[in-house]
Amino acid sequence: MNYFLFEDDKHKVNMVFEERELETFVCYWKEGYGIERISEEMKRKPVEIALLILDRAEIGKIKPRKKGIFG
Repeated sequence: MNYFLFEDDKHKVNMVFEERELETFVCYWKEGYGIERISEEMKRKPVEIALLILDRAEIGKIKPRKKGIFG
């Protein structure tokens, strides 16, 4: 049996981002905001922002930072 991440309804993770949200995220990332602040500003769960960070980093849309996800 395989396990699929975030398949359980208990997660309630929204993995859909609008284009404007992506642009906002990149601005916050470049400004050095940490994951908690980004999630607060964007009114998203930290796990949603963490997944977005992984996605954007994997395809080269954001650069690594000294403090990583923490700003």
